[in-house]
Amino acid sequence: MARKSWVLAIALVTLMAVAGTTQAQVGPTGSGQAGTYVGAFGGLGAVDVRMTDTDGFSGSEGVPGRTYEYDDTGLAAGVVAGRYFHLGRVQFRFEADGAFGGLPTASRQMDPIGLDETAATELHWVGTARIGVRKSLGRFDVFFTGGPSVAGISNSFTDLDPGTDGRERVDPDDSFEDRLTRLGWVAGTGIETPVASAWTLRFEGLYMDFGETDHQAENRAGVNTGVCGPRGLPSPCRYGVDQRFALLRLTLVRSLGQ
Repeated sequence: MARKSWVLAIALVTLMAVAGTTQAQVGPTGSGQAGTYVGAFGGLGAVDVRMTDTDGFSGSEGVPGRTYEYDDTGLAAGVVAGRYFHLGRVQFRFEADGAFGGLPTASRQMDPIGLDETAATELHWVGTARIGVRKSLGRFDVFFTGGPSVAGISNSFTDLDPGTDGRERVDPDDSFEDRLTRLGWVAGTGIETPVASAWTLRFEGLYMDFGETDHQAENRAGVNTGVCGPRGLPSPCRYGVDQRFALLRLTLVRSLGQ
């Protein structure tokens, strides 16, 4: 499956290449600035998820370790604050940002025939703390950043079974819903240019990886004997969920004290 995060990365690289070709035609940016700044951003985010059915419960084939990938895109917005500083002739920045709002994605590919099994993930909020370097390319500056990231994420797997009245209901013995805070890493790159004496406009991309989390069904009644886990022992169905997030954003920054 082609991942939407790769599309965002390719778009960013293309823009950087175009900016680089203009450096011989434009003047300097004054990238020697230092001090504190604040700003706001908006852009397009992509959630990319891989779920592993550890015990082989999903679908009609029941293959242990089978993986499913699903993703989606949506709008994201937030705030940023940071500070420029110098070490010798190299300019660095330390920056923190946060984005809030829901970015959900879901899939029913686990059982494409019955359509009674759904995996879902939602990114509720995300924050990063990054350190980076910046280099002038004429009118534009290019920068690279990296550091830790943290996010509030919900993961779930829902299995529907017919009830006594014939209507489908959630089977808690095969389903789970967890909300947790995950630590990960972030890497980013972009270009920026001044638009006024104290204002700078950026176009940048960030890629975040929050690793895999382990989950298991609630197994309230202990009825999964022979379905998940060793035969003859009641064992909750287990799942692994690997979450990544890419963000392509436009950021307007204002230097303080100017």
